[in-house]
Amino acid sequence: MIKSLTRGTQVKLTVSVPPSLHVLLRSWALCEGHELTSIVLQCVELSVRQLKSNGSIPNAAIRAYEGACDERLAVGEL
Repeated sequence: MIKSLTRGTQVKLTVSVPPSLHVLLRSWALCEGHELTSIVLQCVELSVRQLKSNGSIPNAAIRAYEGACDERLAVGEL
């Protein structure tokens, strides 16, 4: 289950994971001295990059993402 809430330039997501995955992620964070949220964000970022590079993400989603990036760049140039 995923819930999202937009706050300014950030989106907060709530994700439910199986207990065993939670143990792995929490242990990873503890071993590296990081917050659990930073480990989860790292996993999401790396996974999305990999899925994008191997063509698993639909082209329509990629176009929407690129359009949103273009809009943010245009606003930043003002």
